[in-house]
Amino acid sequence: MNFLSTRSSKSLVREGLLDAAKMGAAETYLGAFGVFLGGAPLQIGALATLPPLVGAIVQAIGMRLSEHSRSRRSIVSGLIRLQALLLLPIASIPFLFESGSKAVTALIGVVVLYHVTIGLIAPIWNSLVGDLLPPLSRGEFFGFRNKWMAIVTFSALIFAGQTIHGFNSFGFEAWGFALVFVLAAVARWSSASVFRGVDDVSLHVPDESKFTFWQFIARARYSNFVKFVFFVSCMNFSASISGPYFAMYMLKDLALSYADYTIVVAAAVLAQFVVMRSWGAMSDQFGNRTILKVCGTLVAFNPVLWLISSNFWYVIFIQFYSGIFWAGFTLAAANFVFDAVTPPKRARCVAYQAIINGFLVFGGSFVGGWVVHLVPQGWVDHLGLWVPNSKFLALFVLSGILRIGVMLFLFPAFKEVRQVESIRSHQVLIRVTSLRPLWGGTFSFISQRYQERRGRKE
Repeated sequence: MNFLSTRSSKSLVREGLLDAAKMGAAETYLGAFGVFLGGAPLQIGALATLPPLVGAIVQAIGMRLSEHSRSRRSIVSGLIRLQALLLLPIASIPFLFESGSKAVTALIGVVVLYHVTIGLIAPIWNSLVGDLLPPLSRGEFFGFRNKWMAIVTFSALIFAGQTIHGFNSFGFEAWGFALVFVLAAVARWSSASVFRGVDDVSLHVPDESKFTFWQFIARARYSNFVKFVFFVSCMNFSASISGPYFAMYMLKDLALSYADYTIVVAAAVLAQFVVMRSWGAMSDQFGNRTILKVCGTLVAFNPVLWLISSNFWYVIFIQFYSGIFWAGFTLAAANFVFDAVTPPKRARCVAYQAIINGFLVFGGSFVGGWVVHLVPQGWVDHLGLWVPNSKFLALFVLSGILRIGVMLFLFPAFKEVRQVESIRSHQVLIRVTSLRPLWGGTFSFISQRYQERRGRKE
């Protein structure tokens, strides 16, 4: 594993694992926490997308910090510690406010500050890490790192879900949430110390590599990277129409317990663990655009699956399916940025991409909340088969239609930026279903059937 041969790469993996513990125990349950506090659909949508929007906007500040600071590592470490501390007031909200609008508003306010730290960290972190990793092994490194992050996220969310469920059984639900948020804060605080093991290389940004946000937007018609940014952001807009409301749909309309909700959420994370390293290796070999094509097409049809059945095991299947292909999509999208942008421009481009994406994701959530609020109940009575007559079904339909439109009209606009081997889409699916997890078994149903057909033809 030459991509783990340096102290920096090993430290990045350890930092990622502690961050994953925080995400699994805290961020995964923010939506459920909002539902527990009595949030309305528009508030839950705002909780999911307003904080990331603010975080995206402040990435412009993070960009400038990256370009002018003497130590990118020190800034990231300090912001990580601040982020950990902000989890503590989140944990205290049920004890300071009665359930209802005030409690959810307070939660949104603190989560906004929390995402400010994320927004400040992102361009600096990406700029520094992009300078440290060899270009030809980035996909494999992030595939390895993200796989183990998925394992830790899975373990943390199972622990957190069982903890909340256990406290709820005794009527102390608020204490269950508080405990998992405090433990998440401890994990994130620890990751700051681990990040100190990353090499702190210097960065020089010449004047010709500096450009404004509006200059970036103006290049949309002929810049390959800007076309890519609008493709990914529009896909995320389409996903955010339904995404923020799945927690409410499962906890309210499907009446899942916290234990069942944990299992459903964990299925997506488990899928990421199974496939992440394969996606990383294929992105290095065949390019990120190929992975985006396959995964984007398949996640486009994901919302429609929710219209078929609300059976618990079927819902787990949907989550597993979603986890596999969203894992590939997000990994390839992140790696494309490293390939397409030179180091001096990286922090600036990451920040501008985040701003565009943040506004579109927030807009998608607002559209989703507006549709749920205004759509007549009669319009959704026959949308699904074996599912409750929920207004959220209208969001699933709308999200699926828009995702398909993005793949048809925006995906063809940008090109791969490096020389890679060619591969057909069905061969990508064959490769990703021929996996060797830690225990040595092989998931190869599709590949076995494909080989059998080839054998009969030969």
